[in-house]
Amino acid sequence: MRKAEKETILRWDSAEKVVHVYSCHQRVWRRAERQGYTPVRRHFIEGVEIARQYRIPLASFRYGFKDLNRPRRPAPTWLVKAKIHQKKGRK
Repeated sequence: MRKAEKETILRWDSAEKVVHVYSCHQRVWRRAERQGYTPVRRHFIEGVEIARQYRIPLASFRYGFKDLNRPRRPAPTWLVKAKIHQKKGRK
């Protein structure tokens, strides 16, 4: 399967309270399984797994959109390099 053919589809409605996730990306598979979800269905072509489907409760689903206008978080203080002050020579 080509990279352009891979997709992730998120589908939910208010009545069901469940998010249906269909994904061809292994990164999404690992993330869902790390959270404890097991695939509802696996899709194969010629013996190669190409996609997985998951059902995730809407209350525990979070997608990572960030506001474009939100200011960046400052770097941790332990990560900031201390300024090096050079000694001034005698006059």
